[in-house]
Amino acid sequence: MRTIPSSAGVEIDGCRTCGAAWFDFGEIRELAEGRFAIKGAGEDGNSPPARERPQNRRSAMVRAHREAAGLSCPRCSSGLSVVDFRMTGIPVFPCRKCGGILVPRPSVADLSSHYRFQREHAALYEALGESMAGELRKSLERKFGPGASAQEVGEAKLPGLPVVVPLADAGLPVEKMPLVTWGLFTLSIGFYLLTTTGAGGAEGLPALFALPSGTGFGGFPKSSLLLAPFFQGGIVPLVVGCLFLLVLGDNVEDRMGRVPFLIFYMLCAVVAGAAHVLWGKAGAPAALGSAGSVAGVLGAYLVFFPEVPISMYGVGKVVSVPAYLFSCAWAVATFLWGWGPGPLSDLLNPAPYSIAGSLAGFSVGIGCAALWRSLEDAGSGKPAAG
Repeated sequence: MRTIPSSAGVEIDGCRTCGAAWFDFGEIRELAEGRFAIKGAGEDGNSPPARERPQNRRSAMVRAHREAAGLSCPRCSSGLSVVDFRMTGIPVFPCRKCGGILVPRPSVADLSSHYRFQREHAALYEALGESMAGELRKSLERKFGPGASAQEVGEAKLPGLPVVVPLADAGLPVEKMPLVTWGLFTLSIGFYLLTTTGAGGAEGLPALFALPSGTGFGGFPKSSLLLAPFFQGGIVPLVVGCLFLLVLGDNVEDRMGRVPFLIFYMLCAVVAGAAHVLWGKAGAPAALGSAGSVAGVLGAYLVFFPEVPISMYGVGKVVSVPAYLFSCAWAVATFLWGWGPGPLSDLLNPAPYSIAGSLAGFSVGIGCAALWRSLEDAGSGKPAAG
């Protein structure tokens, strides 16, 4: 290793052999803000020439995940993960333990080129940001009065419903149309409209296919394990289930393929339903909806894309967090809602899955995705990523 000073005097570690750079915690800004260049690829301080990146960003990230299996942190020897740096399509290898980031030489050139425009127009961006902030502050003061806090503004604009749902993700664009995801979404909407309007006597179907809690496998049609995910207990669980499916399902389907994803989705539904029937609290509401199957989709998304930012709504606030933190928030909400019926739960979702059902679906999703990822690594002839 050798040290390379940035124009701001910060010493960056670089590899003499491969040209990769190691940025300790916080030092990556030296690259993003144009104060660092690898020797031999921009020695004059200008942006190093960027390589031509493949248009298939997903394939680049998959290759990076496989490369990470053989990498370790030069500081603490921990394993390295892979992230798409600020959703630029350029992979880097961060260490979760010490916070440093390993950036291969081509990625250094790519990132320097990517941020060239921002660097050259930094003063303009700063002035524009200050102008927009001033206008926003004036607008809020006109609407809420002077001195209104951000919390008061947020509470005034959003209802504080005790639910956790994804609104959007910053994942890579899918390569194929997510036909299965859209098909499952369409079926859920269609069955809900059918049962709420009572067309063809369908208003009794939800009660017929609801999964009783903690009663065992006797006394209800076994086909309910496959059909219950398509019938909802109300508009709130319908919207929540559709958001999980549309926001997260397309990326999981793109990773797995259409037919495997459909089999995976129904497997999560069956296992979640069986867990609710076997281990749910006796006397609790019968379960309807896609909560178990979309919990499996969340589990798979966590395995495939743990670092991808997800914009989420939770208890009246909208924030952006990595997928692993969103999963933690979902798990907390599941435990809070899974202890039994109450006035609010009866209003929002009168047919919820038990904790056992939701966690079973989530666990199946994690297990299937981990197996799928291992098969991908085995197919490439390389050891599984850690």
